[in-house]
Amino acid sequence: MKGVKLHVKILALALLLIGAGSTAWQIFALNIPVSAETTEPVWVIDTKLSFVARERSPVKVQMHLPPSWSKFITLDESFISRNYGVNIDELAQNRRAVWSARRAEGQQQLFYRLMLTQRSNTRFSSEEPGPQFRESPKLQGVEKVAVEALLKPIREHSADIETFIREAIKLINDSNNDNARLLLGNDYSQRSKSRVLELLLSSAHIPVEQVHTLRLVSGISQTPELWMRSYNGQRWLYFNTETGIFGLPDDRVVWWTGNAPLVTIEGGHHLKVEINSTRQTMNSIMLAQTINDSRQQKSWALSMYSLPLQSQQTFEIILMIPIGVMLILFLRNIVGIETLGTFTPVLIGLAFRETQVVWGIILFTTISALGLGLRSYLEHLHLQLLSRLSVVLTFVVIVMALISVLGHQLGLDRGLSIALFPMVILTMSIERLSIVWEERGGLHSMKVGIGTLIAATLAHLMMSYAPWIYFVFTFPGVLLVLMAIMLAMGHYRGYRISELFRFKAMLKEGQ
Repeated sequence: MKGVKLHVKILALALLLIGAGSTAWQIFALNIPVSAETTEPVWVIDTKLSFVARERSPVKVQMHLPPSWSKFITLDESFISRNYGVNIDELAQNRRAVWSARRAEGQQQLFYRLMLTQRSNTRFSSEEPGPQFRESPKLQGVEKVAVEALLKPIREHSADIETFIREAIKLINDSNNDNARLLLGNDYSQRSKSRVLELLLSSAHIPVEQVHTLRLVSGISQTPELWMRSYNGQRWLYFNTETGIFGLPDDRVVWWTGNAPLVTIEGGHHLKVEINSTRQTMNSIMLAQTINDSRQQKSWALSMYSLPLQSQQTFEIILMIPIGVMLILFLRNIVGIETLGTFTPVLIGLAFRETQVVWGIILFTTISALGLGLRSYLEHLHLQLLSRLSVVLTFVVIVMALISVLGHQLGLDRGLSIALFPMVILTMSIERLSIVWEERGGLHSMKVGIGTLIAATLAHLMMSYAPWIYFVFTFPGVLLVLMAIMLAMGHYRGYRISELFRFKAMLKEGQ
């Protein structure tokens, strides 16, 4: 016996670990929300290109797109244009859209829409290593002297690449530094500072490149802002030469790298670029599904959401049956409520989905009472079991039909739902109630019937609770946890709660 108990404990523990582990993996690895009501922000960026096409001339427009390694995950992108072909080129570090047309005349408009989520993109840190060395540029004359004069204090006051860049930015922004002013040519614009910083870092063999970012903010039109970045061997260091900010803010999305312009055009002029972003909200489960679909993860393809919608609706009901079964197991083994078997209350609880609880109890009680009366009458006819059940089943169908017709005539729509009640379950319930009546009396039969209705009502409430339906359907590994609990409850040999009240007087006498 001890070996069997140990076997059950090990099996229950294994099921618990597998179920809890799979659920935790879905929540933390796949970022699947634990609530269906959870929403998350997404950003929609609209880019509008306006220009005038030259007459009788081919048109070719090229625009940089956000790269795949951005810390923001692309949910959707679309290109809207009339009479233009669109292609996407994958470059070394960038992506580029190319619109082309053989002939175009007059004012032209091209649109690009991008939908992003602020969820962390793991590829941002793992799929984009950078260079760690850069050849020093060939400098001569005054420019060489100025660069060497600036690099000397920078090396003395820095300990690594990050502090080296910080010191360089500090000197470049020092308007009293003659060497920095000479290299800038008295031009303190951000582009000029970025050029000088790139010159200094390159002279120190530190790789650096320009990166153009866009701030995610609603309601204003903006242009990409120039930043710089350098790879320190482990991660990219982002910094702004104008403001001195170090580290890319959370509301910044990288658009493209390098010193090329955002848009280039052939066969057109008077180019105008407008970029606007809008913050929206999206249901978290739809967002998680969209993200995993875009990544083509097979793990998500194995989830219940990969089924057709009609099958999903069916399994939303089926997967909740173990919840009701566990409740009945608890009520019978721990509380001590007597019911007509284990599954009958669960099936009656499922039928309450159509009739609702109050009408379901009324209909169940009415049909059961009439069926018990018929069963008592048939007992005097000494019929065989099969004939008796057949007559009771036919009677149940007749009563269902009559209640449905009367309900329709009286305008009670719930009366029509009785047709969805499981006829076989009602028939077997009536048969079993009548057997209990004969063996243990009418009072005990009513007690069992009331216990069945109570258990069915509680099971219905648990199986129809929307947050639980979502959680079990989304994380089916929970069913393994329920199996572990059921196995553990299967070896419970203690007193039931009802027995404690039942033998309370005996305990007092014993004291």
